[in-house]
Amino acid sequence: MKKRLSTILATLLMTVTLIPFAPVHAKAASADVTRQMAGNRQIKDISKKMTAYTTAMNISVWSTTKPVKMKLNDNQKLSIAVFVRYNYKGDYSYTAKELRSETKKLFGKSASVSKISKFYKDPYMYCGGDFGDMIPDYKIKKVVRTGKNTYTVTTQNRYGIYGEKGRTNIGTTTLKLKKTATGYVVKGISYQYNGR
Repeated sequence: MKKRLSTILATLLMTVTLIPFAPVHAKAASADVTRQMAGNRQIKDISKKMTAYTTAMNISVWSTTKPVKMKLNDNQKLSIAVFVRYNYKGDYSYTAKELRSETKKLFGKSASVSKISKFYKDPYMYCGGDFGDMIPDYKIKKVVRTGKNTYTVTTQNRYGIYGEKGRTNIGTTTLKLKKTATGYVVKGISYQYNGR
């Protein structure tokens, strides 16, 4: 009886001792890794491209000072993919294969191009605007590891003007990234324009 009572008391003591530590283990999964990861070439590259896109949205007719969480459906992915190809590769016409490849590279999964209307046999074309004399810029403010291969990256949206010094901060962008065998892919985008 004494042995059984000792076992029960030991079990209760262990339970009471371990319960307060459970939340600590849950929080330990998230860690600020800005110092280690902000200089990562792949993270910088994807952050630069996505922040340029959200900067374009901030200065477009769709700008709003309300927080925006993008729905990463096929149309949104295609919009970002053609923006990236136009602004960073100087490419303004694309085949369906190129668009599927670009969206897979950026988001980890190819987007369908079936919803895009084609009126000619020519390749798909970029029909957006450009930055003119404005230079989109960004700065990585924080990188948090949220899981084994997942990260949240917070960037500052900035821009400069050709021939002028300095940069203007116009808001922030938050990216949810996942590390894959081929690099980092975007799993979520949200941003907020500060109205400047």
